[in-house]
Amino acid sequence: MRQIMILIAILLICFEATASNSYIGYSGAPGSRGTCAVSCHYSQNFDPGIIISGFPEFYEPEHMYVITVSHDGYYSISQFNASIRIGSGSSNAGLILSGENTMTYSHAQETNGVKWSSNYTDSGTFRWFAPEPGTGEVNLYWAGLQGSLEYGASYRTALSSNEATTDVKNTHTLPSGFSLSQNYPNPFNNETIIQVCVPNSGKIKLEIANLLGQRVFEYNRVATGPEVVDIVWDGRDSNGKDLPSGIYFYRLSTVSGTLTRKMLLLR
Repeated sequence: MRQIMILIAILLICFEATASNSYIGYSGAPGSRGTCAVSCHYSQNFDPGIIISGFPEFYEPEHMYVITVSHDGYYSISQFNASIRIGSGSSNAGLILSGENTMTYSHAQETNGVKWSSNYTDSGTFRWFAPEPGTGEVNLYWAGLQGSLEYGASYRTALSSNEATTDVKNTHTLPSGFSLSQNYPNPFNNETIIQVCVPNSGKIKLEIANLLGQRVFEYNRVATGPEVVDIVWDGRDSNGKDLPSGIYFYRLSTVSGTLTRKMLLLR
């Protein structure tokens, strides 16, 4: 009888955790709380149909990916937890940001995880800012419960992604083409360097905007010929005010055309 009561108590704890937005840290990643959805809930009348899309087979370092969580059309997803780690270890790979119907969380056993912002959701998205070059293989760990809390089907899996290798040379020889390099470091805190290459003389304009598309900073220069320019930005707006953490877009405009990239400021 005592063993039965203990088992019931464990199940109730998992049920309470699953039934509230405080249910965090159960993605199944190394060092996490495990997968309470899998441990406490079992497939009864159907097979799980949770679908993850947008996680690349090969990722480009320091690029943003939108990952979508949805279901096969039968039952809503009552709970979902995920995190992305370097290899099979416990270190986070890059940075997860919330999206549609999701929120990030940090727990002692699982930092920078992502979950539903409310129970019983049909679909949602979150954003993954891939790690710096040289990170190598990363894994997306996730666990979810589809259907009712008492009789739903639980599911867990890991998806792998390998770093896409490119032969990038960062030199200051005269450019033969028009390019805008990824800022370095990225993410950054105090300052970052944006390298601009222009093959012809003319005006150079670099604009930085926030996620709302509002311009926060502008750099102007006149090139007298083929030129490589290193632009240092300290994360402040045009009035010298510190900007908050977040994703920013930077756009280069010259007579040769327009190029745009993303960067991440972390305070």
